[in-house]
Amino acid sequence: MAYICKNLWYGFALLISFSAFAADTIEDFPLEPDPFVDDSNKDSVQIFITPTRMASSIIDSPNAVTSLDVSTLRKLGITEMVDAMRLVPGMMVSETHGSDVSVGYHGANVNVPRRSEVLYNSNRLHRPGYAGAHWYRLPIDLQDLNFIEVVRGPSPEYGTNAMTSTVNLIQDTVATRGLYGSVRIGDASTRDVFLNGGWLIGDAQLGLRYFHRENDGFDGSVGLEGNYANEVSTDSLMVNVEHRLANGWVFDVAASYADSNYQVPGFGHLVPDDPFVEVALENFRVAPDADETAGFISTKLHGGLSTGGISHEMTVGLNYSNFSRDQVISLCGNNFAFDPRVSEVDQLPSVHFHVDDQLAVVTAMITGNLVLEHSLVATPTPAEQATIDALGPYLQSYGLSMLDVKCGLTDQDLDEDRYEINTYVVSHLSDSLQNAFSISYTHNSITAQTYLNGTVDQDSIHISDTLRYSPNARWVFNGTLSLETADNVDTSDAFSYRLSANYLIQQDWVLRAMHARFERLPDVYETSRHWTYYTEYDPGVVDHLERTAGYLTRVAVSPDDLEPEILSNFEIGLSYSAFNRLQADVKIFYEDYNDLISESFNYVDFKLTNNGELQTQGIELGLHHTTELGIEWGASYTYMDVDSDTPYELSLRPDHSGSLWAILPLGPKTWLSGVYYGAANVAEGSYDRFDFTLTHRIDMDRGHLDLQANYRRYPDGINAFTEISSITPNVALVDGQDRLFFTASLSFF
Repeated sequence: MAYICKNLWYGFALLISFSAFAADTIEDFPLEPDPFVDDSNKDSVQIFITPTRMASSIIDSPNAVTSLDVSTLRKLGITEMVDAMRLVPGMMVSETHGSDVSVGYHGANVNVPRRSEVLYNSNRLHRPGYAGAHWYRLPIDLQDLNFIEVVRGPSPEYGTNAMTSTVNLIQDTVATRGLYGSVRIGDASTRDVFLNGGWLIGDAQLGLRYFHRENDGFDGSVGLEGNYANEVSTDSLMVNVEHRLANGWVFDVAASYADSNYQVPGFGHLVPDDPFVEVALENFRVAPDADETAGFISTKLHGGLSTGGISHEMTVGLNYSNFSRDQVISLCGNNFAFDPRVSEVDQLPSVHFHVDDQLAVVTAMITGNLVLEHSLVATPTPAEQATIDALGPYLQSYGLSMLDVKCGLTDQDLDEDRYEINTYVVSHLSDSLQNAFSISYTHNSITAQTYLNGTVDQDSIHISDTLRYSPNARWVFNGTLSLETADNVDTSDAFSYRLSANYLIQQDWVLRAMHARFERLPDVYETSRHWTYYTEYDPGVVDHLERTAGYLTRVAVSPDDLEPEILSNFEIGLSYSAFNRLQADVKIFYEDYNDLISESFNYVDFKLTNNGELQTQGIELGLHHTTELGIEWGASYTYMDVDSDTPYELSLRPDHSGSLWAILPLGPKTWLSGVYYGAANVAEGSYDRFDFTLTHRIDMDRGHLDLQANYRRYPDGINAFTEISSITPNVALVDGQDRLFFTASLSFF
């Protein structure tokens, strides 16, 4: 507590200094009303901007959509975007450890799910080479945003990654005018600072932002002996410029960069069900530190034009993003595992060394006669059998010294770049007909010596078109077609479509039926993987061949001719929306996945399969209500029945999950809030978390000071999902713990 109080005073000192700077700055750049924002209908109908790339109300949208107001999230004590995702029906969030988290709609099959799109102002945030996002280390903070929109269902208009859902992190640069700063401190050595300034200078809006986030992660793992290192810290800078041009056109530039340093705990706390994994994990040592950078530059020109009496809204974008990681891992293996002759045999089409042949291998070291049984995956050809037979005398020549253990470091550095140009046009063809067309070209360049054995380039083109027809005030029909092609996928292109019909039953009530067939192209790490663990032994160590380094025997190579994953989706939904008072929706869904690219994390045996199948069906409910007394509350619930014969696809798919939250005003400037989030039957476990937050606002001249205390209860046995198993999912149980945080934030307008 002394530590917290000391740092809280440091935080107040920083905010006081910031306020002194703010007073002078505000006078130089006075706040002016924005003539381009029309607030006349702000209390009428809720409008979404993400579905179909067209402005959509609940009667227009082909998908169920959840909109999260960041100001509401802040009153709930939510500071991380992943915790906001816990409030979304169907969204599953699971801490892998303190420095990483898994977020997936209707569950996931790996630690970093690939089947959901993450956007910032409709621009892609996922890694260029890997179709996933590291949520704790994004160059965006929740305090950057005004809203988060989650499209709960396939979104073909956003490309191949938007298979199950699309998360759009929305920032309105005009709404960030003024100066803002916050400090958050608390348990687990939490130290967060956020500073933001926004100024209107003539026809231009300028925004500058810096944040620092740091914490020590979780304290430990159930049954773990030794240090559980999972710290993470991130520093980020961001610049926004929005310039108003002639005739209503706007030029936007957003650039953000984040540098993260984090730790990954070892795997000694896991209980593998595969003997090979058990042996491997005993010798797998994870280096304590990794450095990771992520950044993007997004430019966008948008405005209106008219051709032949038809009005169009047009956007042209040019984007660049980069992701890099500087990381080494420390691992061990015996001379047998690093031997090139052993690797030659293991890479034969008929051989895949299995731990159950361990006795046969040791026998060969003594007798020179190698007889494999469990390691044969096919009948060897005569030439292959000769290679196998020759390995026996070779092993005998070195004897049992082949079992001597060698340890060292493997460099896992990688660098990923994405260059993208895109255009989309929304055309108002008539009072009842609208069309949204988009086209984009993307070039990815990925360098990863360990994972790709060098550099891989990828070029892709995506085209989509959505037609919306509203024959009368009650009916709205949407149809979307999408085609994506990539030069590193030789088998086929990804063709997707979505059809929906919405019916206004009565005022504020909408019935929706939707069907989609979605194809996801494999990413670079799926099509071009060539995992080679080159290990430099510890200083002074040489192996049986007098080498100071060697390649680990097992090499993971992508299967030939990977096909796109396929999702057939059917849903019926009912929505109610009385804006600023009550929003609710319920949907019944059925999803049929085929040709899934499934992945087990089996030490160095990262085999991909392309024949996975999965069926999910269930019901979702979302609710957000503000009472006449000013009490704001919400709830979400998902029941999901899952069936699959592909073990890796069952890893993170709960039977039941949901949330319940409320904000209770204790006075005109004081609020008490609580949040519950739970999930049942997640990898044979459950999860229940509680947050309670007290917020008090102190009004000031042209601003206000918010003080907040947050208590968080992590459950005993957090189900930190990991897929380190060749048979079934694995659960790392993190000790339950209580956390206390204090936040002070200062705003000037």
